[in-house]
Order: sequence, then structure tokens, then C-alpha cells
Amino acid sequence: MRISRTFDDDGFVLLAEADPPKGPDLTRFADNAMTVRDRVTAIAVTDCAHAIMRMTPLGPCRTLIERGLKPVMVINGRDRNRLSFQGDLLAAHALGVRDILLREGRDPSIGDQPMVGRSGDLGLDLMLQCLAAFRNGRDLAGEPLDSPCAFRVGTYLNVSGDPAQNGRTIENIGKLSGQGVEFFVPGPTYDPTVVEEFASAAGAAGIRMFASVMLLKSVAMIRYLNGLPGVSPIPDHILKRMMKAPDKVRCGMEIAAGFIRNASASCRGALLVSVGWEPRIGEFPELLALPEAEG
Repeated sequence: MRISRTFDDDGFVLLAEADPPKGPDLTRFADNAMTVRDRVTAIAVTDCAHAIMRMTPLGPCRTLIERGLKPVMVINGRDRNRLSFQGDLLAAHALGVRDILLREGRDPSIGDQPMVGRSGDLGLDLMLQCLAAFRNGRDLAGEPLDSPCAFRVGTYLNVSGDPAQNGRTIENIGKLSGQGVEFFVPGPTYDPTVVEEFASAAGAAGIRMFASVMLLKSVAMIRYLNGLPGVSPIPDHILKRMMKAPDKVRCGMEIAAGFIRNASASCRGALLVSVGWEPRIGEFPELLALPEAEG
């Protein structure tokens, strides 16, 4: 499998997710990022993922650019109103960020500061409306910007264990192209049927889809995920394979690599959700080229 160096060539786009630090020091973040330089297409810098407070992605994205890596800046609407969202977009553009992945954001009650409330101002449609206005040199109020802002825009779409709910999400994919969306990332899943359904809708809409795969660390992690409401369940054959594996970490990475290789037949790329495994992401591109282990 040939990993694309840019979003614009014909290779397979591989995004590695990375969390900013929970503190002001970017040294470890930058060191981890350098292990995947020239091995992934870009690094998706998260924005208070899972409602856990971390550094805003602006600083980490600029750090990546300074080191010759390409960032995708994740922006969630949960923590912003339309003023702060537009201000962050202007700052991102000024710092050299050109790729944006929009998320509405998880409920803050699941995070480390559950007393936080949503801004209540920014849904996905409004964020996309803002980016369309920026491309035309206007803000959301219709006032002129000093100059237009050109972003490549992607969005995150939830994936559920409920086929009916997934069906409703898929029905809305067709309108994304008209809103300026060039790619989307469904939530993490190891269900090939779900990937194929979302990919088919993406093809019909003329939008690129990047499958989202979470690195599995242990049997306990799989059982935990399968117990969460609204989450796409991990298939039993993957659980059994993990139970047999002497090296759970290696097994989890091989499972993800095999799934991505299979998914590459129907989608244009993948987002690797590392869940704290950033130091080991550098090993992953080589696994994509290897045959999947038996078991």
C-alpha cells in the first residue's frame, strides 16, 4: 500500500491522531510526531478530545509545520461560540494551517471537568457556513475580511451500534459536498459493513472518506468499548484473537493494519486513533505492508 505524501496525489491518505499536551511543554508532542515524519500523510491534532482539557491545537499545529510535518487541525464546536470559532480560524490560517477537521464535540459530562457547559452556539451546519463565508472573504455577519481564507474542510460523523441511526447519518452525507466538505471521517469501527455503507455514500456524493480505526490495547479495552452505549461494537473474532495473542500490543497494531488494508478497497484513507500510543505510531506504516497474522 502506498501512503500518500499529500492529500492531492493518488495514494492512500493515512492520518495519525495526536493529542496536545495537558500542560505548556510541547517537547514530547514534537518528539513523538517526528517518529512518523514521511510515514504518514498528516497528523490530526485533537481539540480537547473526549472532553478532557488539553492545550488548544493551534500551538501544536504550528510546531508541526516548523518541523516539516503537515497538520490537520481538529476544531470542535462544543467549546466555542461563533466569535471564538472565527477567531481561531483566522489564527490557524495566519500560522499556516490549511486543513481543518470539524467536530461537534463529545458531551462534557464524560470528561475531566463535567461541570462545563456547551456554548450552545455552534453546530456543524453553522461551522460549515462560516468556512464557506471565509472562502468568499466574508465573516458570518457578512462583514469583509482583510483577505479570503482557503481551507480544506473535513468533518467527523458519528458511528453507532444502531444500524438505524447510522442510516440516518448516511442519508445526510449527500449534502456535505454542497457545504464545501472535501472529506469526512466516520467514528472508529471494526465493522466492514459499516465502512462499506459510509464509503458508498461518500462515492455517490463525490467526497473522500477516511476510515477511523482505534488501536486496541487489551481484552479489557475491547470489553469496555463493547459495553459503551452508542459505540460500534468490536466483533467477537477480534476479541478472540486478542485473547490468544501473547503480545497484546503487537496484536492490536496488526489488527488495525489488517483492517485498514481491507478498507482501502472502498475508502480513500484512514485515521489512526492512537489513544495514548503516539510513541509507537512510527511502527505502524511498516505493518500496513505486511500480510496479516493468522489467528
